[in-house]
Amino acid sequence: MLTHLKSVQKVDLLKRNNNTFAKPAVVSAFNTKGSSKGFQVSSKLSSTLKISLKPNDRAVAIISKSTNDKCASSDKPEKSNGGIVNVFNVLSDPANNSKVISLAVGQMLCSIATLIHDSYLPVYVHDELGLSTTNIGAIQGAAQFLCQLSKGVSGIAGDILGSQVRVLVFGTFLTLACKPMFAALSSVHAMAGVTATLYWFFFAKLSDRLSKGIREAPTKAVLNELARESGDSPDAAYGLRQALATAGMLLGSTIASFTFAATGQNYKLTFALATVPPFIALLWLWNSFKDELSSGAGAAKKAAEKSAVAAAGKAVSAAEAEAEAVKLTLPQKAWALVTAFKPAYWQALMVVSVLYFSRFDASFLSLRAKSAIPRSMLPMLTLVNSGIQVLLTAPLAKLSGSSVHTRNNLLLSGFALMVCANACFGLEVCRNAPGMIAGAALLGGHMAFTHATTVSMIAAYMPTGVVPGIGKVSGTAVSFTDLLLGFVLAASNAMAGILSDRTRVMGFGNTGCFAGGASACILASLLLMAFSKYGDLGKDELIQVRKGRGKGKAH
Repeated sequence: MLTHLKSVQKVDLLKRNNNTFAKPAVVSAFNTKGSSKGFQVSSKLSSTLKISLKPNDRAVAIISKSTNDKCASSDKPEKSNGGIVNVFNVLSDPANNSKVISLAVGQMLCSIATLIHDSYLPVYVHDELGLSTTNIGAIQGAAQFLCQLSKGVSGIAGDILGSQVRVLVFGTFLTLACKPMFAALSSVHAMAGVTATLYWFFFAKLSDRLSKGIREAPTKAVLNELARESGDSPDAAYGLRQALATAGMLLGSTIASFTFAATGQNYKLTFALATVPPFIALLWLWNSFKDELSSGAGAAKKAAEKSAVAAAGKAVSAAEAEAEAVKLTLPQKAWALVTAFKPAYWQALMVVSVLYFSRFDASFLSLRAKSAIPRSMLPMLTLVNSGIQVLLTAPLAKLSGSSVHTRNNLLLSGFALMVCANACFGLEVCRNAPGMIAGAALLGGHMAFTHATTVSMIAAYMPTGVVPGIGKVSGTAVSFTDLLLGFVLAASNAMAGILSDRTRVMGFGNTGCFAGGASACILASLLLMAFSKYGDLGKDELIQVRKGRGKGKAH
């Protein structure tokens, strides 16, 4: 009896008379007529598998489709599109790759919208509407806190609802819904006064940050699932998303500047333009994920069939049913969730957490830079920083997915760039225009080398599939991670402020944060090297485990 496997091809080897077949495939089952001793296997693991048959023998080989595809691609060199087009080919499965591009473009459009109104919003509400800097700061702080909180909830909500895509689309819709509120600020001020405008601005800003947080965790969870189904590393997908998001920031601020000038410095029309990009993003996502969003019986059946083909694993339905049938108490579920995260995840999280103590807010950089260069040159630092990220993030992230060794070397290089950037900003000899521009360029290089790569490194070690007694936890894992790193970033900014105050009192200016940032990068480098040599961050097989096609139990 042959074992029936999903997404496999049966190849009937009918050749006889000691014919030798050289097929680049893995034989997983066979059946012979006559003597089974006549079935002999001799292979070179690095090249092909040869099957020799005696006369009157018959072998049936079941060849894995994914292995067959890989070997076919090795026989024929892949045609590379090259250049920019190749950067968009982040997953081997065309359908999943198209969805990744949709997610990245949606993120870019939302970034464009945010920068269109945020480029002038602080100046507008302060100078034109009369809100105090204290109120503006309090609203910004509350909005950032709500954003981090929503990140910690949205992924869990997606797992509970059974659809991360629905939560993502809801977050995009909320982004679209809140944008007109910024254009209406002047009308609210004219009709109801400063107090009403303060509350209106507070609600608009909180809705905007809330929508960003709601989108974040489901987007990462969907990226992880798409990469897993395609059998690819998520590095390139995260790199593309980060590159397009950064490009969106540059495009948004540029569009805001041109619109503001073209409309005769009309804030209302400039802010109104921010409603267009999220509207396009919503339509794009809806069209790209219409199967997942459909609720009809026919669509559900179609989605189930497609999922079954993509899964391509043995007894998937039985495994999931068995996992869901396990009844656990709340403490047992909490313990099952914690133990689902393997040591490699905690090691990666520790490295990234230490690194984040060098990722304090850009305002510390601005405070230092304005003492070295004219304020009119400050936007140039942002342009240099963001431009390097846009150009390098996607290709470097794609390269990092080739092996764990390559990934770790890229991270160590990025950590070194951050140490050099902190030196440029902190050393007195570099307190000039060339020093500040060099620091911004090195900072952009650091972000290109590390930001998408660190996110994908943690994602590669997250539990995937089904956890017995809990179910799917892909969104929960992302939310849990984002929540922890949110607290780390808050501590990082607090530490940067304390160190800057200390060095200013000592007569060295606002340089303490840069010394602390360089120290954090050096410590993160030492941790990464230690975990690579003595821990699990240097083991390729831990990444390869999650590359199998199909959904199974959590790894």
